[in-house]
Amino acid sequence: FSKEKNGNCLPHKNLKHSGFPSPANDYIENPINLNELLVKRPSATFLMDSEVIDDISGIKNNCILVIDRSIQPGNSDIIVATVNDSFLCRKLIIGNKKYLITDCQNNTRIDIDTIIDFELLGVVTSSINTY
Repeated sequence: FSKEKNGNCLPHKNLKHSGFPSPANDYIENPINLNELLVKRPSATFLMDSEVIDDISGIKNNCILVIDRSIQPGNSDIIVATVNDSFLCRKLIIGNKKYLITDCQNNTRIDIDTIIDFELLGVVTSSINTY
């Protein structure tokens, strides 16, 4: 590095390495890209802050949900929907009827066919917990 008159350091153009290269250079990995890891379809994926999540398959309160609108929900998928203008995150159970449930024994299951104002927003593909 060489110093300019104002004291800023500039990289030297003719910088040469001396000595042996580090053996660890063979093990250098690319940085983790969360978009590549968590978002499979960018045009159909959005993030949502969760406030209170009833016990659902390891999803914690105050996490960030990664939701994909393009996935057709299947049995045991975790979905986000609006019910009577409120957001709801539940596990979908498909049998003779479609139910929304949580892992909490105190909550009752919700029969989707009985909900008048129901809109599926998407399937939860990941959750990001912050500490």
